[in-house]
Amino acid sequence: MPDNPDDRNWGRFASSGLELAAGIGLGAAVGAWIDKKRNVGTPWGLVIGCSVGFVAGMYLLIKNGIKSNKD
Repeated sequence: MPDNPDDRNWGRFASSGLELAAGIGLGAAVGAWIDKKRNVGTPWGLVIGCSVGFVAGMYLLIKNGIKSNKD
């Protein structure tokens, strides 16, 4: 089995994807909770929560990408 540097870093890439998914999932959960608590008929809390989670996940993804590019 060749020792390819790309094969050793698969964990970093997987964790970056999981961070993005966790950010979106957590934002969606908080947004849905806010919608339920405020008894709103429209899903604006869910939409805003998903958007904030996506932005936070993308921030972490880009930060990890820049860090791994320096290494």
